[in-house]
Amino acid sequence: MRFQVLGDVAIVADDHPVPLSSRRQEQLLALLVCARGRIVAAETLIDALWGERLGPRAGKNLRVLVHRLRRTLDAPERIRHDRSGYTLSARPEEVDAWHFADLAERARRTLNRGEPEAASVLQREALALWNGRAFSGLDDVAQLAEAAERLEQDRRRLLTERIDTDLALGRHAEVIPELLSMLAEDPLVESTAARLMVAMHRAGLRTEALETYRRTRAVLAEELGLEPGPQLRALERAILRGDTRVDLGPRPEAAPAKDPAPAPAAAPVAPSLLPAGVGDLTGRDAELRWLVSTLRDRPAAAPVICAVSGMPGVGKSALALRAAHDLRDAFPDGRLYVNLRGAGAEPVEPSHALSRFLRALGVAGTAIPDGLDERAEVFRAHLSDRRVLVLLDDAANEAQVEPLIPAGNGCAVVVTSRGALTALPGAQRLALGVLGNAAAVRLLGTITGRVELTSDTAAARRLAELCGHLPLALRIAGARLAARPHWSVDRLLSRLAAEHDRLDELTHGTLSVRASLALGYSGLDEPGRTLFRRLGLVDTPDFAGWVAAALLDMGPHDTDPRDTDHRDVGRGDVGRRDTGPQEVRPRDTGPRDAEEILEGLVEARLVDYAGQDGTGEPRYRVHDLVRLHARERAETDDPPGATAAALTRLAGGYLALAERAHRRQYGGDYTVLHGDGPRWDCGEATSDRLLADPSGWLRGERLGLVAAVEQAARLDLSEMCWDLAMTAVTLFEAQGHFDDWRHTSETALAAALRAGDRRGEAAMRYSLGTLALFRQRYTDARPYLEAALPLFEAVDDRHGQALTLRNAALIERVEGRAETALDSYRRALRMLREVGDRHAEAHVLGSMAQIHIEHDRPHAAAPLLETALAVYRELGNTRGVAQILNRLGLLHLRQNDPARAKDAFEQVLVAARAAGDRIGEAYGMLGMGEAELLAGELDHAANLLDATLLLAEGLGEPFVAARARLACGRLAGERGERELAVAMLDRAVREFADIGLPVWHERALDARRALDGTLSTPPTPC
Repeated sequence: MRFQVLGDVAIVADDHPVPLSSRRQEQLLALLVCARGRIVAAETLIDALWGERLGPRAGKNLRVLVHRLRRTLDAPERIRHDRSGYTLSARPEEVDAWHFADLAERARRTLNRGEPEAASVLQREALALWNGRAFSGLDDVAQLAEAAERLEQDRRRLLTERIDTDLALGRHAEVIPELLSMLAEDPLVESTAARLMVAMHRAGLRTEALETYRRTRAVLAEELGLEPGPQLRALERAILRGDTRVDLGPRPEAAPAKDPAPAPAAAPVAPSLLPAGVGDLTGRDAELRWLVSTLRDRPAAAPVICAVSGMPGVGKSALALRAAHDLRDAFPDGRLYVNLRGAGAEPVEPSHALSRFLRALGVAGTAIPDGLDERAEVFRAHLSDRRVLVLLDDAANEAQVEPLIPAGNGCAVVVTSRGALTALPGAQRLALGVLGNAAAVRLLGTITGRVELTSDTAAARRLAELCGHLPLALRIAGARLAARPHWSVDRLLSRLAAEHDRLDELTHGTLSVRASLALGYSGLDEPGRTLFRRLGLVDTPDFAGWVAAALLDMGPHDTDPRDTDHRDVGRGDVGRRDTGPQEVRPRDTGPRDAEEILEGLVEARLVDYAGQDGTGEPRYRVHDLVRLHARERAETDDPPGATAAALTRLAGGYLALAERAHRRQYGGDYTVLHGDGPRWDCGEATSDRLLADPSGWLRGERLGLVAAVEQAARLDLSEMCWDLAMTAVTLFEAQGHFDDWRHTSETALAAALRAGDRRGEAAMRYSLGTLALFRQRYTDARPYLEAALPLFEAVDDRHGQALTLRNAALIERVEGRAETALDSYRRALRMLREVGDRHAEAHVLGSMAQIHIEHDRPHAAAPLLETALAVYRELGNTRGVAQILNRLGLLHLRQNDPARAKDAFEQVLVAARAAGDRIGEAYGMLGMGEAELLAGELDHAANLLDATLLLAEGLGEPFVAARARLACGRLAGERGERELAVAMLDRAVREFADIGLPVWHERALDARRALDGTLSTPPTPC
């Protein structure tokens, strides 16, 4: 079987075409081909094929599509599936794109061995596989369009290499038609024009070669306003002179009559200043190949510059040195090296580095000029016609590097730096990250030679993890074990396990992770050092830029300091009570300046950029070992109380933003209780930007909110702690993060009990009871609510009492005590109107209406729902509107009006998806499925109910899942599928019983009896 994508997507089996039955099959096959045998996650395929258009149906659609493609292939084993995703099983020669890549690589290796004839055969074989643009006609899939462009670039590169091979073999006339066609297609490509001129001149067509130059020059002038580059100009001069040997390299310009630079005082020498390389470089094979090939395949016009960046200890210098040693034959005129010490407080001056280089090149000390510019001129003059590799290790910035770059096109430069040096002109960049797990384990095994570390064992993985997969740390750990053969791996693991000792353990001889990090720390300015220390306090995997402002207390200080009006939250003064002597703070210039300081740490590679969150805000992260060093520096360098103050501001910042997010979601401080804990204000402009999508911000900061609750608890800030926990329920409830809800509430409850904070204790018992209600664990909820109510009464918190009564009434309703529940709801309603909680008021009205719906009192339910809907719409609370619309849909179902019910549930679904409310989405789909069932649209109902069941089980929503099974059982009964109906209804009966919902349990029993024909009247619609 052959898979063809270099043109139209096609399959050939036994020399016969296998027609693909749909465009989606072509897209799926092409996406699997792009992965070249690697597993592609189902989510990746869904996103590429459908984006977000299908919602919960996407997974089922993908499975159906894979099934149909397997059936088309008549070879199911070709598309394999495991928990991670799907992969195409094929040999490289069976897939033209894979075969092309293999042939191209074989051709390059063959050419490097000095076998141009054999290389030419492989190149032609690879290019013959192409029949048009790759993945033709599938450009509407973004991933395929990008892959097609990459393949096209690979094709052009190989075509150019094949032409160069033919020129080297003397096939000048043969390549002329091909080059003419290429130049006609893109007349601005000077390298194509150069090859055509060389081919024509060598074929005896000197006039035509010069005409090619004149035409190219005219096109460049007309289109770009530019003269040809040095390569074309040099070729023209060589052809005019009648040189018998013309190649693609530019000939040097004639020297001026008087060279402005001093002449060398000694004969040229070929210096080699490189330190010894690392013999056991591991896990960098791809990076080493890229670096070596980039430096070896130099363009003719200018020296190539490669900038290698990465955090301290990641192995930049080791990689650069290995590449430099591997390239000794490519740079016969010398290899220069200097450690610029850019990460430290005193980087090497460029003029000092130039002095060293000039001496190594044979320039006498008396002939070396004093000034930087003059030394750079002499340096460039010496290397203008030589092939020299310059390795600039640990550069500070572009200004330090630029004078050290030669001008000769035979030279190359490798720069290592913690920063990316993005302003260095013409540089090609390589960013090094930490090693993957497998490479880290291999490095440990190579260094130690121990059997237990030469394979992917649990001990090896744990040791790599404690070293943060950082090459320097791995080398130190390996060296310690190699030097102590009597130590077991477990002994070193136990010594590394304690965070406060880890950096002490990661030291061996002259190697030290702490020393490497300290060097970078010493090179920072004072604000950068302060922020670095504070970032060690952040307990989340990543964080947003505003966190830097909170840690530095750089809030919106743009008002007169005598002005005491700071809106509804504090001005950044929190945490200052009892903190001892005041620290010297950075200049109060606001969050934007704080983010600039943070970006400085990114440039120093002490902080990493981690991508963007769902709201488009950049996220940052700190490596584990860097975090440990930051905490050490905070312990020694921060004044007393500074750490506590910074953490208090950070937690206060999370609280202030979460409060505002809740207000935007609910229309005000509704259904939530607040304490008097300190807030930290990041400013109106920043918060407006962050909270443009409040639910998106809450989702993105989930881990930060949880960590802030924990930090507030450690600081014994009880009111801040329980306030944060309760406000974060806005997220936990909507997204179904029930574990986080329980953990934060229990953490805050413990803090309140330690502090004797009775209101905080009441709030967290209420929160835990509410969580149990959301999990449909009504028996578990009762004791929490029964404990919370008297505590709220004792502190005279009417709002807390009302919210607790409201939730207690829900238990009474689901347990079948409808009239008792209505009495409790009425008591709660009076209190809620008294305290002005309009959202909770509307919620209670909806709950009262639900009781009337369940007891067939539609005329009593309708006005309550209309009032609640009006309140939610006035508040702008889309989630509340969706909840009332859901109840209206239920009312219409009970009235046997499926059309109006479906309309209501469709609005629920739209609103829930817009708000990112997965639970609301499940209710909306359930209602639509029940409406379709009532209308007799059984196929549509089946699809909706299947999707509901899948979503509800994924969210841990047993009530929705049980209702979906009840509806599925009734649907199966309608279709005459008795066995399926019995299974669904019996399970629904059990689940309603387990949840403790007698009303719904009885409905499921009614449906089961109706299936057996033992119920005299049909069951009431849901």
